Amino acid sequence: MTPRRPIDRFLLRTLLWLAPMFVLWYVLAPLLLKPVAGWTHFALSHGFPHAIAAVEPQGAAVDIVTRFAIAAPADGSAPAGARGQLVFAINALKYAYGLPLLLALTLAAPTPVGEKLYRGAMGGLLLIPVPVWGLACEALKALVFDMDPAIAAQMGTTPLTRELLVLAYQLGYLILPAVAPILIWAAFHRDFLGELLPQVRRARSAPPKLE
Repeated sequence: MTPRRPIDRFLLRTLLWLAPMFVLWYVLAPLLLKPVAGWTHFALSHGFPHAIAAVEPQGAAVDIVTRFAIAAPADGSAPAGARGQLVFAINALKYAYGLPLLLALTLAAPTPVGEKLYRGAMGGLLLIPVPVWGLACEALKALVFDMDPAIAAQMGTTPLTRELLVLAYQLGYLILPAVAPILIWAAFHRDFLGELLPQVRRARSAPPKLE
């Protein structure tokens, strides 16, 4: 049965678009994450030049290349006493899933094809800071809290900055990836929301029908 209310039809179309958008996003992730890695490199290498040498995309992950040296593993693969550069990987997809959500919402809205393309492209560009924020905060959190204490000491943090880093990491991991695409979509579709909201209010205020 086809939903009668516009809000129901919109939600159904959104659900139908979600699966193909997530598949497309996952397939194209190595390409889509390149600008994210580039901006993360810019932010970290300029903000923390003593700690971060590079941020390199590796498929669906990024490698954080630091300026810190660590002892080589004692497995015989390197000479005794050798030291190497500290490099660790971060899964970038957990910060970038807002893009397929934004595209599904955009395609489900009753707008012309040209408007869908424009709003989807502009919304995708506006979303780039979200995974950049998440990756940067996780990289800093790893250096401050997860690595050797000697490395954490070289980061020059204070109790206040550590608390702020934890808050920034939680914001980038728990809130921004889910909320930002909805806010961006709403900003591009104020006209459509203006049509939906009165209908939702009327539906809520209508007395229940007796069978």
